Amino acid sequence: MKRKFILTFALLVAVWGIPHRAAAQIFAVRANALAALTATLDLGAEVSVADKWTVEVSGYWNPIRTENLSTRFHTVQVGGRYWAYESFVGHFVGAHLSYVGYDLGNRTHRYDGRAFGIGLSYGYSWMLSTRWNVAMEAGIGLFRTRDTRRDPTVGEWDDEYLYHYRRWTLFPSRLGVSFSYLF
Repeated sequence: MKRKFILTFALLVAVWGIPHRAAAQIFAVRANALAALTATLDLGAEVSVADKWTVEVSGYWNPIRTENLSTRFHTVQVGGRYWAYESFVGHFVGAHLSYVGYDLGNRTHRYDGRAFGIGLSYGYSWMLSTRWNVAMEAGIGLFRTRDTRRDPTVGEWDDEYLYHYRRWTLFPSRLGVSFSYLF
């Protein structure tokens, strides 16, 4: 009798100690559909570290460069999110660190440089099924930029003027509609 009580008590303690979340809500891989419309590849991964906290890393890459337009850049963002309800569901607030390398411009002006920044974001995530969800997110960041401005129309025999700039810039750091697959 005593042995049955001890086994029952141990079983209850073991069941009570199991996390009360679905197994599908520990890790997520996502792609940003809004960025894909601009020919930018954006992939990210997110891991739940507590009931309402996740840590994420994402990368952006755009290789487009033509004679008239250049939108080449690469970005790496690392951040964390606090979820109001539970991880991967509902409202969330995030903070992130960013690194951006860029070569942007048109026929008359070209900006080549890099930026480091910190940002805040807000979003909402809807569960589509047990493994899929969609999230909308918008954020703003403060960036320290270092770039070189040059005129790409300068001929071979003309003097080329290079301008080096360092400045602080407030700029949108996140804007997306992401589809996530949960593991």
